[in-house]
Amino acid sequence: MPNNSESTDHPATSSIGAKWTTGGICVLLVTIIWLVFGQTRSFDFVNYDDNTNVYDNKVVARGVSFSNVVWAFTHTQVGHWAPLTTISHMIVSEFSGLDAGAHHLGNVFFHAVGACLLFLVLRQMTGAMWRCAFVAAVFAIHPLRVESVAWVTERKDVLSGVFSCSR
Repeated sequence: MPNNSESTDHPATSSIGAKWTTGGICVLLVTIIWLVFGQTRSFDFVNYDDNTNVYDNKVVARGVSFSNVVWAFTHTQVGHWAPLTTISHMIVSEFSGLDAGAHHLGNVFFHAVGACLLFLVLRQMTGAMWRCAFVAAVFAIHPLRVESVAWVTERKDVLSGVFSCSR
């Protein structure tokens, strides 16, 4: 049973004030993620496997097309089958080419979406607005998230965060 000092309209808080608070918390989460991870826009690719997965991958570099999407679903890269990750890199390549900063910002974007979804799912499950906001904020800037956000190839991790919190 939720603590009475928090939102008691569990599971769907309907008051306008609670909706504004929820939106404000999501804006705050995005802001702190940008402050911590936005600097990755000036980072280069990692010379480990970003080359195989992104900048030396001719299919990813060409951007999105039907044949490239089929390729993403029928091929592995560095021993991994990750078609959604590959397609997300194709989308960034379509609009920004092989700009490392744009690929890093893609990771920042997906991490921000994942953190907001985590907050919303926890809030819906528990009704405890502020405790859920705290947990999502810790997740958003925890040092264990650095590798996932600052390494382009680890987009698969931030994407899994988005899809694990979606309904």
